[in-house]
Amino acid sequence: MASILQSLWSYAHLPAVVVWETLTTTYAPYNKHRSLRRIVYDSIDRYNTNASSIPALESKQGVGSTFDVYKEWMGKNGMPLVVDELGGEPAARLLWVGPRRVENVILVLHGGGFAFPATSAHISFWNYVRLQMEKKGLMPGIAVLQYSLWPDVDFPTPLNQLCQAIQLLFAAGLKPSHLQIAGDSAGGHLALQLLSHVLHPHPSVPVLTLAEPIRAVYPLSPWTGLLGETASHDENDKIDCVNKEVLVWLGRRITQGFPDEYLAFAEAMKAPSGWFEGAERVVDSIVITAGEKECLRDDILVFGEIIKKNHGKVEVVVQPGGLHVDMFLDFAAGEKEDRLGMLTPLLLDRLIAACT
Repeated sequence: MASILQSLWSYAHLPAVVVWETLTTTYAPYNKHRSLRRIVYDSIDRYNTNASSIPALESKQGVGSTFDVYKEWMGKNGMPLVVDELGGEPAARLLWVGPRRVENVILVLHGGGFAFPATSAHISFWNYVRLQMEKKGLMPGIAVLQYSLWPDVDFPTPLNQLCQAIQLLFAAGLKPSHLQIAGDSAGGHLALQLLSHVLHPHPSVPVLTLAEPIRAVYPLSPWTGLLGETASHDENDKIDCVNKEVLVWLGRRITQGFPDEYLAFAEAMKAPSGWFEGAERVVDSIVITAGEKECLRDDILVFGEIIKKNHGKVEVVVQPGGLHVDMFLDFAAGEKEDRLGMLTPLLLDRLIAACT
């Protein structure tokens, strides 16, 4: 009850905070390319996330499921539910955004600190990607993995569910070279867990045998360090949509689920030398994105240098003025297409190139 009251009290300050932040940040250098709509949205999102995330997690109030978000979004947009049940306990699902197509697949791993579900902005973004690719004559299947969340499960359950999903797609006829995996934030963390697992199999997770490399992996603002130890956490604490306190609070709890021998699974930026040797046999290309003004920026850049030593086709892109998973914030704010940030067209270009 105390956490609920704390959350309600925090929301009472929202209007004043939004007005003040909008007035004081509209002309900040990192906002020069943003519309007023996006600036206002960022102020609301920053306040809501940083004021309510910890109380919500402590009480588990208002934390639904990715399927709930997907079902509501598809209903509002007049699209049928297309769902593959993966089975097992706890159960996971593949939620198709559009038709189920298995010749070329983009497998989406949503963020949320392994504790929150996907958002409607995730679904909107990936539906936009699908429509843009269809305009180019490409017909990818886009599937969002609904994996189990903390505190109901710990590592390696989401990794196990990801491997199940990939095996299901392979059994349906998908070739590894026609699979692209995109994961934002914790989803990026999960994508990197997969890379570690193929190179260093976890004994309680199904072995994933690849006849050829996966076509591409896209860690988008990936969570590569869990404890907020780099300078960008302090530098961008008051700017990013997720602050250092929330990231560290979540990170400490997630870390508890990782035995010491799996440190590289937990924090890819701390992987020992040579850990990712052989990565080129697992994935053909890797595109990593970060925002200049996100707390995780330095962690991401450290990991980028590590993986470059073991893979010749790694691209690291930092969006000037960008926040954490900035492309999704554009869709959450309802930005028009001509106001989307630079990462959306860049990612779309890479996805199209890898699908042709």
